[in-house]
Amino acid sequence: MTITKGHPRAGRASGWGRAFLLGAASLAALSTATGVQAQEAVPTQAGETRLDEIVVTARRRAESLQDVPVAVSAFSEERLSDLQADDISGIQYSVPNLYLDRGDGANAVVYLRGVGQNDSLAFADPGVGIYVDDVFIARSQAAFLELFDVDRIEVLRGPQGTLYGRNTIGGAVKFVSSPPPATPEAYLEAGIGNFDARILKGRLGGPLIDGVLNGKIAFAWSEREGYAENTIDGRDDGDQNSLAGRIALDWTPTDRLQVLFSLDAKRDRPDTSRSPVRETALVGALTDGTLVTFPAATDPYEVDVNANGLSDLTGYGASVTVRYDLSDALTLESITAYREMDFDLNLDTDGSPLPILDILLLQDQSQFSQEFRASYDAGGRFTGTAGLYYFKDDDLSFSGVDNGGATIFGFPVTVFGFQTSSLADTRQETESWAVFADVSYDLTERFSIGAGLRYTTEEKSSTRRFENFFDPTVSVIDNAPPFLAGQGVAGTPIRGDEDFDAFTPKVSLAYTPNDDVLLYASASRGFKSGGFDGRATNDFAFEPFRPEFVWSYEAGAKITGLDGRLIFNAAYFYNDYTDIQVTSFGSDPVTGVFVSLFTNAAAATIQGLEFELAARPTDQLSINASLGLLDAQYDEFDILVGGVATDVSDRALVNSPEVNASLAATWEQPLENGLTLVLHGDAGYRSEIATEITDSPVLRQEAYTLVNAFAALRSTDGVWEVRAGVQNATDEAVRVQGFNLADFPGVQLGFYAAPRTYDLRVIWRY
Repeated sequence: MTITKGHPRAGRASGWGRAFLLGAASLAALSTATGVQAQEAVPTQAGETRLDEIVVTARRRAESLQDVPVAVSAFSEERLSDLQADDISGIQYSVPNLYLDRGDGANAVVYLRGVGQNDSLAFADPGVGIYVDDVFIARSQAAFLELFDVDRIEVLRGPQGTLYGRNTIGGAVKFVSSPPPATPEAYLEAGIGNFDARILKGRLGGPLIDGVLNGKIAFAWSEREGYAENTIDGRDDGDQNSLAGRIALDWTPTDRLQVLFSLDAKRDRPDTSRSPVRETALVGALTDGTLVTFPAATDPYEVDVNANGLSDLTGYGASVTVRYDLSDALTLESITAYREMDFDLNLDTDGSPLPILDILLLQDQSQFSQEFRASYDAGGRFTGTAGLYYFKDDDLSFSGVDNGGATIFGFPVTVFGFQTSSLADTRQETESWAVFADVSYDLTERFSIGAGLRYTTEEKSSTRRFENFFDPTVSVIDNAPPFLAGQGVAGTPIRGDEDFDAFTPKVSLAYTPNDDVLLYASASRGFKSGGFDGRATNDFAFEPFRPEFVWSYEAGAKITGLDGRLIFNAAYFYNDYTDIQVTSFGSDPVTGVFVSLFTNAAAATIQGLEFELAARPTDQLSINASLGLLDAQYDEFDILVGGVATDVSDRALVNSPEVNASLAATWEQPLENGLTLVLHGDAGYRSEIATEITDSPVLRQEAYTLVNAFAALRSTDGVWEVRAGVQNATDEAVRVQGFNLADFPGVQLGFYAAPRTYDLRVIWRY
């Protein structure tokens, strides 16, 4: 298959086409190895080893991964351990066309097939939904999950507008925790590493009342020094100190009724926030008006900042899931959940030791959700799921800016009489209701059709209040004055209320020419609600922005071969993506000071190919591989350039590399005395990538490859293991996010992923 692009950048198109042909040929050559993620080896009756069947709930019912006509990647606990994934970003290189990393505001930045959102403030809803045990996590800071107590992770690629709905225009990432076990189980993992890293994970569970009540408790603690050094005070920058836990009870008073209660909590208390590196020089003003030039940094792990002393997160959630089998064919389910999050942050967005553009954020958020579902499966031709969904979110964000050291035209802002600092509070409330249904019908034993529809309506309201200060000695970072107490000049409050609604249908066809092959095609619509710009300072800027929409068309194949030793999955997709919500930063054309604009600035056409393979060619060797090819082009795109709305549609979409690929291999060699040697290596590749919305050449990340590996000595019965591992073995400096503030205050900034890390761990299972 070839893909022709009708865009003026023909050179880039042909490069993408060559990449596709090369990737397809390479994967064909690996026909003896690979498949979807999370495949484990099990012995056959003949004593041979094959890949295990993976059961997922991508369509809200338990199905074999190879029977689901949806592009899904799944990761078991064992596969996550092989990837040395301690947080959710550890899966990103192993899923085609997925970008998932930690942003500047400790937020989860998630893009699937070019669709996502990298703004960390509450008004900017994510484009890819993250779920914990079927509960949607509304705030991106709370969605950057530690990986512990895992049964599996499922990544659903493409819009999930029928069964999942809210904020799944790009796809969904589902974290499924391990169920409370019916027999006693225990797990303990402890490790130490460079940067003074220490980690401890544990889980204990079993029956509390035999056959009636099972329980578990799990935790994860990690601590390390920062990867960067702040030359201002000599301290590390961006350290880690995290503690998370989960308690769950599974009550089954009858064969037909199950009640699952879960409580989870997380506490992050690092000494510093994560600071950017100056990629260009910056001019700032001292308190006496003297101008100082700070050169571009020469070391990506060396910063000199003044506002990095706060990045605290506290969050917890509780859920009750009730399942009742009304009959052998009909199951009713209720999921009730409540979550809270408190997040405090200082962010130095000028990358210098002066208060040129330093940010304060104090955020309190709570959410409640209720979902009712009915699922029908009588073992016949018809299956289906229908339900109702309610969601309420309340967010209060108190924010501030210090810019007393900023300059305009080479003069301090004080010369022009502009405010040197400011405070604001923003309250945003969201209520969402939805009704949905998804059914499938087998026309024959080999051919089935599916259809789904969801109707969503949302009400959003937002209120902002302001206070400006014209005294360079006032710092909202060091000691914020009482809000609206008369010390500053109060601004005019602004308020907005708006309703949004959408129908999101889906239709699909599935054909199984034999028991080892599934062919499918689908068309679906995704929707992400509109809202109000949480940085706006006047009524005009506070006009509501519109919802995003995408129509996605997909065709794929899922193939199992070599008596269960080989799996090969492939998909082609085409997205028509409209009213894209983007943030742009610039300078006001009248005043010259910093302004931001969050609006529906773009439309795009995105198409691509995805391949996943997994294989067990021998009893000792397992191989996994993936390849994603992405052709993402803006149809139109207007942002602020020099204070003027400018068409920049020739730029690349953010976090959307043309080529991304992964390869992993694990070798298990039995030794004497009941021991097994395990050797593992994996590599992830990304082509050139835009790290921020303007696609500045200064901030673009060049193509790179990350290599990870470990060697372990494991008891044959799997009870204990000693492991030595390394990540980013070649010590690549990878820029994962950029800020283009060239208009004001005149600097471009980059955030970098971890350099080479290594550790030694001991694992015990019972």
